[in-house]
Amino acid sequence: MFQRTTAINKILSMKARKRVVQGSTSAGKTYGIIPVEIDYSIKNPRTLTTFVAESIPAVKSGCVKIFKDIMFETKRWNENNWLGNPMQYTFSNGSIIEFKAFDTVGKAKAAGKRDRLFINEANHVPFPIADALMIRSIETTIDFNPDSEFWAHTEVLTEPNSEFLLLTYKDNEACPPETIEDLEIKMAKAFYNVNGDWNDKANIKNPYWANWCRVYVKGETGSLEGVIFNNWKTIDEIPKEARLLGYGLDFGYSNDPAAIVEVYKWNDKRILNEICYSKGLSNRKLSEVIKTKLPVYCDSAEPKSIDELKSYGIKAFPVSKGSDSINYGIQIMQEEDYLVTSSSRNLISELRKYAWQKDRKTNEATNKPIDDFNHCIDAIRYHEMENIKKKPKRKAPKATTL
Repeated sequence: MFQRTTAINKILSMKARKRVVQGSTSAGKTYGIIPVEIDYSIKNPRTLTTFVAESIPAVKSGCVKIFKDIMFETKRWNENNWLGNPMQYTFSNGSIIEFKAFDTVGKAKAAGKRDRLFINEANHVPFPIADALMIRSIETTIDFNPDSEFWAHTEVLTEPNSEFLLLTYKDNEACPPETIEDLEIKMAKAFYNVNGDWNDKANIKNPYWANWCRVYVKGETGSLEGVIFNNWKTIDEIPKEARLLGYGLDFGYSNDPAAIVEVYKWNDKRILNEICYSKGLSNRKLSEVIKTKLPVYCDSAEPKSIDELKSYGIKAFPVSKGSDSINYGIQIMQEEDYLVTSSSRNLISELRKYAWQKDRKTNEATNKPIDDFNHCIDAIRYHEMENIKKKPKRKAPKATTL
């Protein structure tokens, strides 16, 4: 049920031409901005508002879904007013909200002028594209989780007639209790006393999680240092010439999602495509997701599940694991060049967050990865450990920073 939150009230109070909304996870940023834009369109006839994200899949899973949810819950949705291609909704007063993604500056310029612009997860949109859109918009609102400083801080907020708003999950009265519980678990990982001084080094239990909590709980600008993989780029479509090699599967059920990733070979690169990321799936359901007879590489710690998949006709293979198998697999993956389909939203999120742990005393990156944001990555690792022909010697991989 739609709820007017403190976040919405704070967003409504912003008056500048360019509004920068930074916040923690589940702060209600997007769920706050979109109803404000809906209200504006209804009250101001014949206006054009453009919602933008980094890719079409990101637009569909983010802005479009939230827009439809809010329109249904507030009993405003009219199916006849919606066009799926191009994605836009026309209100009875002639106002339009359109949903876009741009991969070049030229396309952003060609889109023309508009009254209002909303850039969702703006830290994933290149500044030249964002700038081309903002200069052609009367008013702009952007939102993001502050993983690190980017153009919103260095370009937009240094300009006149710009305004900054910081939101946390406490501004969102509609935040699910399960989400709050998860955030409290992360805070307990990070600090000895979650009610104490977060800047007190003696109170920091784990430097990685302390920084994570500053970004995703307090909404402060951070820097997720020590990210393990920077050898990947996104690709919109899988080329017809690409050859599907097989699948990586990380089992999950109640607490963790099952993740299945397709691995393709294309020229000298490998393409990764997430096809499953969901909790509560039985092995039969997993077998239905895998539509070919190509090999599927799985965690050897799940022999019963592997045998069950085989009974459904799946060529499931256990991956041999040793004491250093995680680092070994990481090193193999670090030496490849990957293209990741833009629809692989969970995989992309993991690649941006999977990092090396830090030493509690020195705050330096260790050669041990965090045990989180790794479901798709583990699936890929299983596949690559069994398929990269020239396997390097087993040695500790280098920690990298962004």
